[in-house]
Amino acid sequence: MRSFIRNVTPLVVLRINTFGKQICAIFIIIWLFVIISLVGNGLAQAQPYFYFSEPRKKKSFSFEFHRNLMVVDVMINGHGPFNFVLDTGVGISTITNPSLKQLLNLQRIRNVLIRGLGGDEGSPAFLTSDVKISFSGIESIPLTMVVFEEDPFFLSTYLGVKVDGILGYEFFSSFVSKINYQENLLTVYAPGTYNPGRKYDFIPMVVHSNKPFVKALCTLFDGSPISVDLLVDTGAGFPLSLETYSDSGIRIPAKHLEMQLGLGLSGIIHGSLARSEELKLGNFLFREVVTSFPDYDDWQTRLEPIKRNGSIGNFLLKRFTVVFDYGNGQLFLKPTHRIKEPFKYDRVGIDLVGGGEDFNHFVVHHVKVNSPADEAGILEDDEVMEINFQKVMKLDLGAIDEILSDPDAKNVWLKLKRVDEYIYLWIKMRNLI
Repeated sequence: MRSFIRNVTPLVVLRINTFGKQICAIFIIIWLFVIISLVGNGLAQAQPYFYFSEPRKKKSFSFEFHRNLMVVDVMINGHGPFNFVLDTGVGISTITNPSLKQLLNLQRIRNVLIRGLGGDEGSPAFLTSDVKISFSGIESIPLTMVVFEEDPFFLSTYLGVKVDGILGYEFFSSFVSKINYQENLLTVYAPGTYNPGRKYDFIPMVVHSNKPFVKALCTLFDGSPISVDLLVDTGAGFPLSLETYSDSGIRIPAKHLEMQLGLGLSGIIHGSLARSEELKLGNFLFREVVTSFPDYDDWQTRLEPIKRNGSIGNFLLKRFTVVFDYGNGQLFLKPTHRIKEPFKYDRVGIDLVGGGEDFNHFVVHHVKVNSPADEAGILEDDEVMEINFQKVMKLDLGAIDEILSDPDAKNVWLKLKRVDEYIYLWIKMRNLI
């Protein structure tokens, strides 16, 4: 990529995330790590990590929903606010903004090398302790957290807003958490006080390595359903992700895209994107589900401490009001008006990221081969100035993703900036998968 992206927090690639009724043009895949053993018994305690600042049974607060990721403002050791993503797929909470280590004077307990998808070099980080987090009438005990030396996820670039870290197991295990995606509202209940009522469907959930898993049935392309164990991951970028190494029955459909799926801890994640014929979760049946199939190196299979076949993310979960009850191993789902919405995907072929100091310059990170964008001559680092005669400064990346994946649209008009030249394109859209 040319200098514009490199100078402003470059790349971010496909996996992860949100925008109301649509599947985004890019998805970041943040497959966090197996690091609990490094923390010792810190995550094995009975005492909740988070608690209400004042005596109460429940507390509701709003979150921002950026590209299907939930973002909240938090205070750390009295400083802030800082933007943190709420992610059930993370086994230990993490600071991804390296500048916070100096700002907060975080003490280095132990250096670690975190390995994940994308290669075998890993990302340097360290463990720190005595981190106290507070927000919306909720406080934490002193936590042990991972601090990355460099941001391995480029979440700010991907979301178009600044992101400083990720809250995972410590938060979700402390309460019963109800996520209302329609109103961007999260309500947390003291354990033992929540009653779901009759409108919710119950699905058994098992917490392994501090992450929640459920069973489902998936039919890929030949009409034969297979049983799959899926991580319920509110930080996942695709509705469904399946791991071909985990079961011989998980095979990539003939109609698929080979592409960059995301940025892992050790580099770019390659893989395939297709549609699964059906996914049955409890009593709910979904058809033509957009599904990623990441490529894995052999070492990845050795790193995974538990058997899993894949994950489901907020692109699917946002069709419900969702309740996580880690303590009792329960997942409750109440369908909303979105339950029958189709699973949409980019119909132009460009992956956009946010550049500039405020991440509000929207730049082409990647052009899919043989896509309408490729055929129209769009290049990496082209900056999108207008879309359908609207200035993009008035939009966010999620809104742009919705336009680019609209199944009813036939064309899209783009104004691009390439160095000092303006380019105007009328592009005929089509389904890529």
